[in-house]
Amino acid sequence: MSLRLERLSLNAGASATGRALIRALDLEVRPGERWVLLGPNGAGKSTLLAALAGLLTPNAGRVLLKERALAGWAPAALARERAWCPQFWLDPFPVAAWETVACALLAIDPRLDAASAEHDARAWLAEFDMAAMADHDVRRLSGGERQRVALASACAQGAPLLLLDEPTSHLDWSHQALLQARLHRWSNDGGSVIAAVHDLNLAWSLATHALLLDGRGGAQHGPRASVLQAAPLSAAYGVPVSQREEDGTRWFRIDLEHPA
Repeated sequence: MSLRLERLSLNAGASATGRALIRALDLEVRPGERWVLLGPNGAGKSTLLAALAGLLTPNAGRVLLKERALAGWAPAALARERAWCPQFWLDPFPVAAWETVACALLAIDPRLDAASAEHDARAWLAEFDMAAMADHDVRRLSGGERQRVALASACAQGAPLLLLDEPTSHLDWSHQALLQARLHRWSNDGGSVIAAVHDLNLAWSLATHALLLDGRGGAQHGPRASVLQAAPLSAAYGVPVSQREEDGTRWFRIDLEHPA
């Protein structure tokens, strides 16, 4: 599985008159890579993920999955190749956590019998430390618990490409670590990940590569060490970012002692 962007341009809302978010971006995501998507609020991270999922049409350029433009994929076939976990979820009616995950399983394989779907759904919830909450109504879960149901649903889909919009939102440190371990295993098995995150230290520990949007149409991308640098981060976020190295790990903080 490979994902390739050719001269991709996106405006806010993907409208013709919207503010320019990305201009003429060329990028390739290969199997086994974990990309973090960074940038200030409103820079276009969620819009880009929606375009990569095939839910928005770019203003210019194209997205190719397995060298085929997204527009040429049937929805069911596309669902077997990429899973999208959005930033917000709407639960309008009561449903158990395991049933939510089972919906993802059955959407991919309608031939799956009910008992197998429930078994597999519960197994995926256990992967995200949600086994004890499997029978709970998703509307009654905390934000972090609901987020883990969403992540279990995305992974259960079995698509090699995971598109995750702020997957660590609402997660405590232990569950952030659990998610990181899961995504590392995913990429070690040949899958690819693109995740929008805000925590730069989390980004460093999660990523092999990074894409930094500046919110003005510009972008920098490449291996994490080349993008996660104090200077480009400071320029993109508009605050002074400092960095330090410790045992092969790069740490970041806002440098309040030396304001821009």
